[in-house]
Amino acid sequence: LDLPLRLHTDLDRAARTRRIEALADDVGLPPRVLAGTVRALSGGQRQRVAIARALAASPQILVCDEPTSALDVSVQAQILNLLADLNAEKGVAIVLISHDLAVVEHLCDRVLVMYAGRIVEEGPSGAVMRAPRHPYTAALKAAVFSVDDPHGLPELPLGASPPPLGEVAGCALEPRCPNADGLCRRERPPLAAEASAPHHAFACHHPVPTAEPAAAVAGPADRH
Repeated sequence: LDLPLRLHTDLDRAARTRRIEALADDVGLPPRVLAGTVRALSGGQRQRVAIARALAASPQILVCDEPTSALDVSVQAQILNLLADLNAEKGVAIVLISHDLAVVEHLCDRVLVMYAGRIVEEGPSGAVMRAPRHPYTAALKAAVFSVDDPHGLPELPLGASPPPLGEVAGCALEPRCPNADGLCRRERPPLAAEASAPHHAFACHHPVPTAEPAAAVAGPADRH
């Protein structure tokens, strides 16, 4: 934890020691960990150290790329709760990059779904997770394991991903999408919202229909 403080602050050694102790406390690391070695740390403790290092320079934005990967379920929950606490108590904005939709729904206010480097759906977390409009988002959601239906198959299966062919004229998902037609091959759909749900946008000529009223899924644009 000392290195980022030496690089990004003018604190002397005593002040850095106090800052390190405060950072360790912020991320829930016991004092004994600071005197140990990396090999002695558990996976969850290493993740907390990484978060503490990122917080050392008092950033306004924290970018978390798959912060719960390779962690067991109980430790995942601890790390997610820690990030939520940092956001609520210290006002640190968090940009979460993840393939785990359950993690996204738990932590995020707003969601941006990307395919082939482009945003295909965005909106409040509750709206996107409960009623996805883009086929790719719907397939991601359908592929999530459910204890209620452990043998269920995705409602909108996608074909295998084709090899990259460079820029395409139409929708990049067209070769895999069960709803695609000639329009999808010719024209790239714009990212736009419907009048009934102005905060929930998607880029699809043939969006997934939703049975829920827009008011029930729109959710707040920002929970804070």
